[in-house]
Amino acid sequence: MRAASARGSRARCRWGGRRRLAAPAYHRDVARALPRNSDVAGQLELLADLLELEGAASFRVVAYRRAATRIRETAGSVAELALAGRAKELNGIGKTIEEKIVQVVEDGEMHALTKRKNIVPPEVVLFMRLPGLGPKTAARIWHELGVTTIDELRRAAETEQLRTLTGLGVKTEERILKALAEKKQEPSDRRLLGDGLGALLAVVSVLRDHPAAVEVSEAGSARRRKETFRDLDIIATATDAEALIEYFTKLPWVIEVVAKGPSKATVLSNEGLRFDLRVVPPESYGNLLQHFTGSKDHNVALRERAVKDGLSVSEYSITV
Repeated sequence: MRAASARGSRARCRWGGRRRLAAPAYHRDVARALPRNSDVAGQLELLADLLELEGAASFRVVAYRRAATRIRETAGSVAELALAGRAKELNGIGKTIEEKIVQVVEDGEMHALTKRKNIVPPEVVLFMRLPGLGPKTAARIWHELGVTTIDELRRAAETEQLRTLTGLGVKTEERILKALAEKKQEPSDRRLLGDGLGALLAVVSVLRDHPAAVEVSEAGSARRRKETFRDLDIIATATDAEALIEYFTKLPWVIEVVAKGPSKATVLSNEGLRFDLRVVPPESYGNLLQHFTGSKDHNVALRERAVKDGLSVSEYSITV
């Protein structure tokens, strides 16, 4: 019993240092005293992951994930709605999930999540993100081989331990090692699209509501829906560029204005996301949107094709 207790204690410590990032609700009024929608959604997603590892009924797992998605898409504070008994008004959120949201407000964490985090080593959840490892296989690797971390999983694949489990073989080990090697090479300053796409779309929506805005669109790798991003780019046209820039830099979630000029600005959000806004003349909007969306290889190919046709393409115009 003491060993089990110690294991639970270590799990609590390890879990305590982790934080799942998700897209916040980037609206005008931020209820800072309450947990952010991203925090609530992150707990629901993690609970769904742990339930899946346990082999829980799929409808429960799906319900939590759908609720998490709905919460991220909600502009106002879902925690505030839950305290008022109104979170159930949102599609996909019933009494049980509303009660769990209240637990986050009152205790900092959903009780069901706390219970499961004391049992499951935190990195076992990451196993499910690797090719060929679903929840059942991840649980078997943990229970039957005692593998609880990514480093241990890598060693198990390298030393051919995984193939000792029924249903796993050489190809599984090769896929895991390849995926882990690729992940190690990824730039550390890039984040998953899911961490920022909801925030980006919400900011675009807020900027479109400004009276000076004419056209506002997301750009960059996020517009291409690439799996990771470094910055979140926005391109706009406006009747008053400086007014739109000023409004952008004064939004409540902005914690730092990195750069600011008459037609462009860069800010950091309270979730650590970096937003770049450029306001351009209407005649340059399409070109700049295409240029910043890319990709780089696409832009190079486009310019080479333009040269063959006797044209010149830049981020601002197409000329003969």
